[in-house]
Amino acid sequence: MTLFNKILIGTPLALALLSSSALAKNNVSEIDISVMVQNDGSAYVVQRWSGEFNEGTENYIPISTQDIGISDLRVSDENGEYTYIDNWNIDSSFEEKSKKCGINKTDDGVELCFGISEYGENSYSIEYTVTDFIKGYTDFDGTNFMFVNPNMSIFPTNGNINIVLENGMALNEENSGIWSFGYNGYIEFQNGAVRAWTTQALDNDNSMIVMLRLNKGIISPNTSLNKSFEDVMNTAFEGSDYDYDEEAGILETIIGLIILIAIPTLFIMFIAFLIKRKKEIKEFYKQTCYFREAPNKGQIEVSHFLAQNFDVSGEESLIIGALMLSMINKGCIEPLTEENVGMFGKIKQSVNLKLIKDPETIAETTLYSILKVSAGNDGVLQEKELERYAYKNPEIINKMVDSVKSSGEQAFINMGGFVNGSGNCIKDLSNTGKSELSEVMGLKKYLEDFTLIAERGISETIIWKDYLVYATLFGIADKVMEQFKKLYPEKMPELESYNRNVIIANSYYHSMHRSAQRAMQQKRSSGMGGRSSIGGGGGFSGGGSGGGSR
Repeated sequence: MTLFNKILIGTPLALALLSSSALAKNNVSEIDISVMVQNDGSAYVVQRWSGEFNEGTENYIPISTQDIGISDLRVSDENGEYTYIDNWNIDSSFEEKSKKCGINKTDDGVELCFGISEYGENSYSIEYTVTDFIKGYTDFDGTNFMFVNPNMSIFPTNGNINIVLENGMALNEENSGIWSFGYNGYIEFQNGAVRAWTTQALDNDNSMIVMLRLNKGIISPNTSLNKSFEDVMNTAFEGSDYDYDEEAGILETIIGLIILIAIPTLFIMFIAFLIKRKKEIKEFYKQTCYFREAPNKGQIEVSHFLAQNFDVSGEESLIIGALMLSMINKGCIEPLTEENVGMFGKIKQSVNLKLIKDPETIAETTLYSILKVSAGNDGVLQEKELERYAYKNPEIINKMVDSVKSSGEQAFINMGGFVNGSGNCIKDLSNTGKSELSEVMGLKKYLEDFTLIAERGISETIIWKDYLVYATLFGIADKVMEQFKKLYPEKMPELESYNRNVIIANSYYHSMHRSAQRAMQQKRSSGMGGRSSIGGGGGFSGGGSGGGSR
């Protein structure tokens, strides 16, 4: 992930944390949007809002109509349909707007307005037609459309978008391309539809933009433009992490910093939050005592969650190498050295993994099942087999990593680790949570300072093996192994055996992870779906800024 995207992800998160006590009195917890694309390129859109409304007189959705049209507004709630008013007056009273809806024209387009009608929990259905939603281009038909605006007063909000064709044709990777921007989440082809959804609530400058490309002949748009859809894509990709490379990453970083510096207050708040959080975590780490056992009662998924959530280790994918090494240590997997005669009679050695038995922990079982499918009927896994499987099934690899972290988070919540159910600051932890985190940090500190402590009482091989699993999780296995060799030269053959297993686990892990990441990026960039890009999405139709309640 680029620094630019980290900034854009972190900024709304920081502001949400800083301003959590000042949330708006009106909040929509869920926005579900259904879109039916009609043969002439128009779209029938239904937005469903569910939330709490305790102030103001109306809700509204600003939509720019520069290159589209909006018509046929209908609004309803649990008690029935609202009456449409031709000339909507935003200054009318609560009572005058009750059970009514209308369109307010603005300099940029229109606002779809409807009365709050009743304070408390409400669910609204907002229906309207977008003309010229899909336009014809010289190469494809398509749209780049903002469905949820940034800076809405009803945030934070979870969002879901579902797009289908009225003619019943299934949308898939063969006839369509899909990309999304502005939010943390995913976009995928599912059961003939396009589905986009958030994995982190929309807040502040988040939005939901979907770009959809259709092969010619699927529909017949009323409007045709004398330019290619590739031009639309190039504009939308600017500032995104689609087609990311190192040079683009440097440019994105510069642009991201310029954007933030252009908003001094936001930038200062964000930096102040990060500095304070980092300082508190650093101070907690400094005060942590050495811990010499497997932390968190051996629940490595909990240790992984804490290590990620409190900056103890780097990449989330390190859990793959740790689980693989753990399974080798437990005899679930056995490394097998194979020799082959290569070109010019040169002997080449390779290490395969023989799958012996199913592991007992859920986290290890999740990974073991992937290794099993990759290996095929002979039960012997070659590194190239795992690499091929990961390339063909990158979503499975990513979901496996996500599921291990999520299960660790849930286990930590169940043990009462947080004061209020979640968080990533020391102040968010209960006494139990602080104790569990101190075990993780204490073990890392112990492993990093191993030669300084010069403890020689850990001759039990099971302890060494455990240490190396957690050292792999923390990303310091090489350093720890070197320290072991300095302190225990008489155990060199044994240590070399352990070191070999670490190298094998890491080699398989890196092949698996790199292959999945490469496939995901290629898939995303080519329009086959995947993780949404926080940045980018420029040149969109519809949308605007703001909205919510007033």
